[in-house]
Amino acid sequence: MPDNNSPWGSKPGGGKGPNGNGGNSPWGNGPKPTRPQRPNRDNVIEGFKNRTRTGGGGNGGGNGQMPDFKIGPFGPVAIVLGALVVFLLSTMVYTVDQTERALVMRFGDYERTSGPGLHFKFPNPVETLYRQETEIIRKDDIGGNDTKSLMLTGDENIVDIDFTVLWRINNLADYYFEIDDPEVAVKAVAESAMREVIGKNELQKIITTDRLAITTAVRDLMQTTLDEYKAGVRVVEVQLQKADAPDQGGVVAAFRDVVDAAQERETSINQAIAKQNTIVPEARGEAAQILQDAEAYRDRVIAEAQGEAERFNKIYEEYAKAPQVTRQRLYLETIEEVYAPAEKVILDSEGGQGVVPYLPLNQLNGSPRTAGGQ
Repeated sequence: MPDNNSPWGSKPGGGKGPNGNGGNSPWGNGPKPTRPQRPNRDNVIEGFKNRTRTGGGGNGGGNGQMPDFKIGPFGPVAIVLGALVVFLLSTMVYTVDQTERALVMRFGDYERTSGPGLHFKFPNPVETLYRQETEIIRKDDIGGNDTKSLMLTGDENIVDIDFTVLWRINNLADYYFEIDDPEVAVKAVAESAMREVIGKNELQKIITTDRLAITTAVRDLMQTTLDEYKAGVRVVEVQLQKADAPDQGGVVAAFRDVVDAAQERETSINQAIAKQNTIVPEARGEAAQILQDAEAYRDRVIAEAQGEAERFNKIYEEYAKAPQVTRQRLYLETIEEVYAPAEKVILDSEGGQGVVPYLPLNQLNGSPRTAGGQ
């Protein structure tokens, strides 16, 4: 059997050369040179290809068949079993994000709810997993067309309503098992609750002043209804986007006039309140000042009256002790008060007899009199 492992290939004929090397000598058939030569690169590549085609001289020999590889004592069975074990282990470990919750079902029946973190379960198909984002806020816009927007009010008018519902999942098990289509149920409950609340209110208040009260009532009614259904949903907020009268026959323009009038009324009321807050304190201050002045006048008059009475009592006591002296004193004091502001001419009776006094009557008549001499 020729040696096919030579990097220089096999020589046709397979005979032995003169050097006994089967004719595969790299130096040809002549005598062996004194120093070896490097092999040709093309021969090396060709020898490598031949070796690959013949199976490398292993168990396949030179017949071109693939060798019989064996891995362990079980062969391919071990590979299949290992892959199965890895697959089962990969289905036993799972993680849940912060915004998610996971339902674990054992043979299709609900087993438990897993929160955020790393968890373990039985491998598939014993226990299966269902994940759902529960912490995100979902948004449903209701209205925008003739059938859902138009609602009947309590005073038998029609109002055009568009509103938005913000909600999230608070119980994933109820959300998944209790209702067939929770999102459709939330929209239906929202529309029903809005129609019920609108039917209990008047159109003017719905458009003007009671918008916040209406959204609060709708949210509470929705939450109560969804809790009865065990929907596993929490209503976060209801936002009233539009509340107008239907745009037919000039109704919108009329109600806008009503709204403007209501706003003007509120403005007038606010201005009146502001004026009241300015005038009333000033009036109260003036009234308090008048009362204080009156009290001061009263105290002064009373004090003067008490002083006069006390003076009279003192004079009376002195009069009782010396009536003649007291009368004379009172007479002199009265004369002093009466004649003090008047023009006076004093004549000396002892100045001389038979002398006619000169009185400047013109000067006396022409001199201005004081207020006390009138």
